[in-house]
Amino acid sequence: MNFIKLVLFSLCISIGYYALTILAIGQSAAGNLLWWLNSSQYPTAMHLAQNFVGIGLAALIPTFVVRSYEPARQWIAITIMIVATMFLHGNSHYMPWDPMGIVRFVNNTLFYGDIGAKALFFYVLLLPILWLLLLKRMARI
Repeated sequence: MNFIKLVLFSLCISIGYYALTILAIGQSAAGNLLWWLNSSQYPTAMHLAQNFVGIGLAALIPTFVVRSYEPARQWIAITIMIVATMFLHGNSHYMPWDPMGIVRFVNNTLFYGDIGAKALFFYVLLLPILWLLLLKRMARI
């Protein structure tokens, strides 16, 4: 029963992470994030930086919740959260829990995407892990 609670908790957190990443991607596309540094010379670098900051902030909230409420099984919860978020990103125009969502996400971002899409794949995958490591280190201090 505890494992079922963990999975449901992680799925709920992943829906929030998905919504926050969609918000961050939209703000970055509109150019409203890091507006004080908008440089017309390097638009791709600015877009990547805006996505990094936006998705980084979006990853902090669910990672903090997982770290606070599931400290014993935080790595399992983060893994489920990341995979479920990838499912939801891959199923943007399909049924929400279609099993092919993860395949579509990997194909559209990592294999067939441009540099921004490839960076998005790694931001969604690695930023919660980096935040969890940072929060774990801060707890030791």
